[in-house]
Amino acid sequence: MKKEKSCGCIIYKYKQNKRLFLLIHQKYGDYVGFPKGHAEINETHIQTALREVKEETNLDVFIFEDITAKDHYIIDKKIDKEVIYFLATPTSHETKKQDSEIIDLLWVEESEVINHLSYQHGKDVFKNIYKQFQSHIEYQLDIRLVNYLYETILPIYKQFDRAHQNGHVHQVLKTSLELASNIKDIRLDLVYVIAFYHDIGNLYGRDNHHIMGGKYLEDDEMIKKYFSKVDIKIMKEAIEDHRASHENEPRSIYGKIIAEADRDIIPEVIISRTVLFGLSHYPDITREEHIQRAYEHLIEKYGKNGYLKLWLDSKKNVEGLKTLRDLLEDEEQIRQIIIKDYEKYAKKSKNIL
Repeated sequence: MKKEKSCGCIIYKYKQNKRLFLLIHQKYGDYVGFPKGHAEINETHIQTALREVKEETNLDVFIFEDITAKDHYIIDKKIDKEVIYFLATPTSHETKKQDSEIIDLLWVEESEVINHLSYQHGKDVFKNIYKQFQSHIEYQLDIRLVNYLYETILPIYKQFDRAHQNGHVHQVLKTSLELASNIKDIRLDLVYVIAFYHDIGNLYGRDNHHIMGGKYLEDDEMIKKYFSKVDIKIMKEAIEDHRASHENEPRSIYGKIIAEADRDIIPEVIISRTVLFGLSHYPDITREEHIQRAYEHLIEKYGKNGYLKLWLDSKKNVEGLKTLRDLLEDEEQIRQIIIKDYEKYAKKSKNIL
């Protein structure tokens, strides 16, 4: 029997205080399920899932790698099929079905998903993912607060440079919760909200974004409905203290968590975000000036004498910083990586800015 492996996503969003999941009505087989597709050569499961979601729905999504489930079934007694699904949420908004394969795209309330799915194995996968999701702090918070964060706060980040978009917020949130999971007596609801607001101060400029972000949260009427003055003070101070160039140690463990999560030192991601920031903020400088600016910024911030400090010394960031610093010792190599990223993103920047 032939074996096949596919990857896909179970995608959710919020609208009018309801949690909705995306279903697709497939032409081939005439069934309702979730977006998925075959892996290409040398693709990871995550890469396959991202690509297939984009092809079938036009959505860019953030994948929660730790919330996953496998589907397994036989097709016409000829194909032994395995599908790996991940929970995901959109970082873009415009859906467009792949006309060659999809009849329709359906956003369905969470209580109705099971009724719409065509096959029992698909229902079982959804139940598996959904059960895992229910243990996540996001699911446990009041849905009106979460809806507000997704529908009101998160879209504000679309105004910022490409290094500070929705995907960055989700990554910081994910890392914040991972760090918090190893700390006793931590309030996950505070950790969660801080991540959504940590860079919101960019609305008022980059220089004082940490101060303005704290004030934005403090003045937010929705936040006042759900948190005490003490809670709000803790969150405000954490946002104020998170900036990488901040010389003093954060005043609370919450400030240390958001500061550490915001660094999230994955060398290739750091370099790409540095290039994207330059393209957004300095559109008129030359190619050579972009490359030099990126190189100097990386040295100034992440070099052996750089200003970046790690307050929690998480294994991921300690190892990532060492790898990046070793890379920065080879100027020619780091410049080649910067050039590669510049060439990749420069052509797109004119259409985005």
